[in-house]
Amino acid sequence: MLTVWGLTLTSDIARQVRRWRADDYSWRAIAAAADQQWGTDSGGNQLFGSDLCRESARMLGEDPDADPWH
Repeated sequence: MLTVWGLTLTSDIARQVRRWRADDYSWRAIAAAADQQWGTDSGGNQLFGSDLCRESARMLGEDPDADPWH
């Protein structure tokens, strides 16, 4: 089990984060979307969005420095 800023990451969450990133969501927009969808309280903090992308990529077995993640 992996937790990012209080959010327990699942493969479903990781796939949704990947879809957002592939749709060109910024890290700040991903954080805001996660706050709305899963009740996190980051206030749209881009560091949360960045961490969420990195850990989602890892969970999906992808390189967090490759597209669409970075």
